[in-house]
Amino acid sequence: MTAAIELLGLAKRFGRKQALLGIDLALDGAQLVGVVGPDGAGKTTLLRAIAGLLEIEARTARVLGHDLRGDVRALKACIGYVPQVFALQRELSVMENLRFTARLHRLAADVFERRAAQLLERTELAPFADRRAAALSGGMKQKLAIANALLPEPALLVLDECTAGVDVLARAEIFELLDERRADVLTLLSTSYLDEAERCDRLALLHQGRAMHVDTPARLKRLLPGAIVGVRSARPRAVLEAVRGLDGVLGALLVGDGVSLHVDDAQRRMPQLSAALAARGVPVDEMAPAEPSIEDLFVALLERHD
Repeated sequence: MTAAIELLGLAKRFGRKQALLGIDLALDGAQLVGVVGPDGAGKTTLLRAIAGLLEIEARTARVLGHDLRGDVRALKACIGYVPQVFALQRELSVMENLRFTARLHRLAADVFERRAAQLLERTELAPFADRRAAALSGGMKQKLAIANALLPEPALLVLDECTAGVDVLARAEIFELLDERRADVLTLLSTSYLDEAERCDRLALLHQGRAMHVDTPARLKRLLPGAIVGVRSARPRAVLEAVRGLDGVLGALLVGDGVSLHVDDAQRRMPQLSAALAARGVPVDEMAPAEPSIEDLFVALLERHD
């Protein structure tokens, strides 16, 4: 049996710009897959291609048994797609948008009523069923878009930056909704929030139109050479300045009220780091080896490939 998504050498060009340079990707089974990468890496183009919205070139390009290089109308009926920009009918109400989608998918009336009620309750949109979509907050618009995509119970859910630009509470609610579905549907989620990436079953790291790595977050973090040293300080930016250019310091990231330092050897470098910070008069509340994050890995990989 073939995978639900099977891509070999997937390429896409927009005029002179080569957006995808040959993506190889195989995914199957219900899971939550994060697609991450810097701006311009090709995330949106890849998701639009998988959703059957682009003409592409590839050696193999099959999604749910449909060839992306051929007629994809039947494929689109099997996919729930949420683009970056809110794309539902703004002048229709929450319920009218759901009913419109139900008609497109020829859902029976009783099936629609049951599914719509469940989704509205779960997304906490039930009290706003008669409100025009244009009058919803950003977070509510995104929850409506996801509910709309889930309504026909698609075999594949494709979400492009669906948590971008919403408040922290709405982002948490959206991700919780997706988390509940990870055992039922294959979901592709592009995200710029690496804390969300940490919670995915697998990650596809994109850079300059290529998939650098595709694996679980835990296994990907093992690719990081060296070690991480966490430094908590009242002056984290001063920490960055003090360690810049020191032997063995491979990279540094601001993380909350601290700094994540990528070093070649934690035990060897910590005394040197302490001495350098003391010489600059930079206060240190805590310094200790730390587990690498996906952000640590991602920054290190990008630096290696640039």
